[in-house]
Amino acid sequence: MNMNPLFSKPVALNISHLDVIDLAERCELLTDILVDSENPAECTLLCQYLYAHLDALKENLDKPLPKSRIEQLSVNHASEFPDSQSFADSDDLCDYSQAVTQVLLCHALPQNAKVVLSGLLMKLMNTLVDNLKTPRFLRAKVQVA
Repeated sequence: MNMNPLFSKPVALNISHLDVIDLAERCELLTDILVDSENPAECTLLCQYLYAHLDALKENLDKPLPKSRIEQLSVNHASEFPDSQSFADSDDLCDYSQAVTQVLLCHALPQNAKVVLSGLLMKLMNTLVDNLKTPRFLRAKVQVA
């Protein structure tokens, strides 16, 4: 249960079966919906859920990944690792995303500022998901005798 002073009531999440990539993808989906929403009440609710998911994501960043995720994020040769183009680490991206989400929850912004900040939030979330899905493990070579 996430309680933030900007929330009118606590946001309950069922995330026990989700890893950080699942959580980040859920945040990305909420952001995609937010960008297209023109209903203020819906935007508020989306921001509340997004903030709660970002909190959960941040709490789980340092937890070990399941073996299935490690396999998905593994490559056979070091040359297959992509060049890093990230401007921040995942922790920072979560912080930036939460800050933008809090600003969007304040309701005192002109519409054009909301559109710009929603777009920024979407770019931050896309970058975070891309970072988390970037291969980072090298598969061990099995020697056949």
